[in-house]
Amino acid sequence: MLPSNGFDSLSRISGILNALSSCSSAADARATYPEFPNLAEHIAQLFMDDRLFDVLPRLQVQQDLVKRWQPPVRPALDPYISTQIGVFSKNFEDSETGHFLDYPDCCIRSFSERIRYALDEQHEHELAELGSRGGTKPYFVTISGFVPCSVLCEESHRRRLIAFADDAQVRAMRSLEAEIARSLPHFHSEYQGRYYEIRLILSR
Repeated sequence: MLPSNGFDSLSRISGILNALSSCSSAADARATYPEFPNLAEHIAQLFMDDRLFDVLPRLQVQQDLVKRWQPPVRPALDPYISTQIGVFSKNFEDSETGHFLDYPDCCIRSFSERIRYALDEQHEHELAELGSRGGTKPYFVTISGFVPCSVLCEESHRRRLIAFADDAQVRAMRSLEAEIARSLPHFHSEYQGRYYEIRLILSR
């Protein structure tokens, strides 16, 4: 079932991590999640070794905040959690990490094959075209760290990874960012209070 908002989108990841915390063996984790078997096995083993004892409580805090604000796009997963479970590790293929995070195949391929680590000239051109045509909401929002194949990627929109937002929605997402930063301090330099990438779509 497709998520109806950012809370539903984040809940998918929460469900996976809760399931992996209960796996009786690493082999079970591989079998359960064939789209990211190595990452699933790694996370399950960390849980079995009691090395992720603080991950689920932190995730619950983030979920509670996201549920309260109901953003149109889920925020980036708590960077401490991502670090602990191996999302930032180079030990796993981009496809495994992407599938764990529910990124569409088209965006995973775009990220890997074109080495796109941030919004680039193509995205800016698409946003400029939207601005020249008018009729869309004034902001483009994506999860911090996620680079869609296109700002118009329908699958990314459906999965609540990107959205066009209005002023009220952007204010709410900024408030959510601030609350997450206060409630879940961490040391990752690139995510200090920044869980979204928000771009103003300039009208011409």
